[in-house]
Amino acid sequence: MKKAHLISLFIGFSGFVGSNLLMAQESWQSQLVTQDKTGNLTYQKDKDGFVIPDFSQAGYKNGKDVPVINLPERTIVISPLEDKEADNTQHVQKAINEVGQYELNTDGIRGVVLLKAGRYNIDGTLNLTYDGVILRGEGNCFSENDSTVLYGRKASEKAKRLILMGNSSADNWGNGKGNNQVNITTQKVMPGDYSFQVTDASAYQIGDLICIKYPTTTEWLEAVWYGGNTKRNTDESMKWKIKDIDISYHRYVTNVEGNTIEVDAPVFYTLDQQYAQAYIYKIENPGTVRHNVGIENLHISLERSPENSTANVDQNCIYMSSLENSWVKGVSMSGFVHAGIKTTSTTRSTIEDCYAIDPSGLCTGGTYYNFENYHRSQLILLKNCYARNGRHHYISNGCATTSGIVVLNFRSELSLAQAEGHRLWSQGILFDNWKELGTIKSNAGKIGMYLRDNMGSGHGWGGTNSVFWNCDVQGGAIYLDKVPTGQNYAIGCTAKTIRRYRNTMSEYMDGYIEGQNCKNLQPASLYEAQREARGISTGLMPEVNRENTPHIIVEINRVRVKSQKDALISIYTTNGSMVQTLKSSTNNWVESVPLNDDFYIVRVEEAGRKAYSQKVLIRTTGK
Repeated sequence: MKKAHLISLFIGFSGFVGSNLLMAQESWQSQLVTQDKTGNLTYQKDKDGFVIPDFSQAGYKNGKDVPVINLPERTIVISPLEDKEADNTQHVQKAINEVGQYELNTDGIRGVVLLKAGRYNIDGTLNLTYDGVILRGEGNCFSENDSTVLYGRKASEKAKRLILMGNSSADNWGNGKGNNQVNITTQKVMPGDYSFQVTDASAYQIGDLICIKYPTTTEWLEAVWYGGNTKRNTDESMKWKIKDIDISYHRYVTNVEGNTIEVDAPVFYTLDQQYAQAYIYKIENPGTVRHNVGIENLHISLERSPENSTANVDQNCIYMSSLENSWVKGVSMSGFVHAGIKTTSTTRSTIEDCYAIDPSGLCTGGTYYNFENYHRSQLILLKNCYARNGRHHYISNGCATTSGIVVLNFRSELSLAQAEGHRLWSQGILFDNWKELGTIKSNAGKIGMYLRDNMGSGHGWGGTNSVFWNCDVQGGAIYLDKVPTGQNYAIGCTAKTIRRYRNTMSEYMDGYIEGQNCKNLQPASLYEAQREARGISTGLMPEVNRENTPHIIVEINRVRVKSQKDALISIYTTNGSMVQTLKSSTNNWVESVPLNDDFYIVRVEEAGRKAYSQKVLIRTTGK
């Protein structure tokens, strides 16, 4: 394996490093994906001829790290208004608009709005609609004394979002219309393929933004059992209709040779001519999409009162719309009704180190989605995120226009329902090192790609060609259906049971299951291994045998730490509140103050090295 660098994962790194149980068992590799000593990956077809796709193009600029923006000469700094009850909406918006008038630099950045720590009452919506503008705070804790807190008042009236990030007019590039439309002549473009042939490629060149379209036909609907709903043969309303499905991919042309076109990311479903004629066209309005927009290091809360506690509105802390190459990093959110972060018409973007916890309002269908990918969400990375007390902590809810999503190192606590492909044929969703923490509520502790049947509006098949890799749902279940014309995979996952959802009906089959409850799957992270195989030095490859890892020992009501160099040690809660800081000298143990029963983050910053973080569970008894 290529040498990886020491990293700082915001949460959950202990799942990768320092596990005695993990070390006690021999490592093993999947029959479908193997990695050699140099980091190269070899893929094998399953019995249906499918290979696991390459997910490494997900995230900012097709899998690159989120940039660190340090432009003091382009930074406007503001503090909350002196009147503690004043509405800060226009106060903050004015600063955003001012930075929005700066010229873009060579990296596509205009500048930064830095919100000093304190409480900013936001009665309206903040519109972060300029390319290259970063909204940054000074901490993401709940406390306004040491963090930047955006407090959304009048929450019952805030039916859409506290922050609009991008363009409110979602770019419908999958509508089947565009310039220079030509048919794809390749008989079968398989999941994972980057190239295909067309009738005439003369109008296309490197850099063109295109849509790959696979239209819905009656023949295709028959092939997927009209959505798989068990009532489809007795209730016509339960059948999927042509208007329900819109399979399309947002891609850039990377090479043209004759009539062969290569694109920057693979497709995630078979474009089979026996069911429909796939085609491509140039996307007409790329100017409506915003680039290099970022939100960093702040907390968002929404007001809730007894009068509106049963509100059922599409209310989100952050609404990402018509975005590309953008990010949300180090943001915590609470009190939302619908979602902490909701994306639509967003591609090649990253959501990293974010918390979406404790939603409020009416808990029912259409609410309590902590992280949601909606229509035309593609190639998005959710990395090191944490969700609590929601229904669906992660949900792919954009039907067939949602694909190529990676949910990496996600930590879920007290969920009420599954994290899943929710409805109508999402494709290519990778759950990589998902873990359930602490107490699991009834009917929870599950993830799934399965037949949603006639739930909701006839959701049917929730997703296809998706992978659960090295996931742990404790004593819960993973629902995994093999879908007609596709497959779903669970490899190296820990669960009480992994099975199809409709397990009593013979025509429904389990997806591909390998290595259930077998620890030490290698590579430990499929996404990071795929990035490494592309030559991207991520700094995120788990290294089970890494030398000089700081020693972190959990004892009753405290933690002890020893580092290899002089270090600053920080201990804080999963809400971002600092508990204690310690200084340690080389190879000497230091001990924390007594801690309460809870999860904590221990962060070790050694001189000259990247910080190392590990999530730990502290107990005050010997159990």
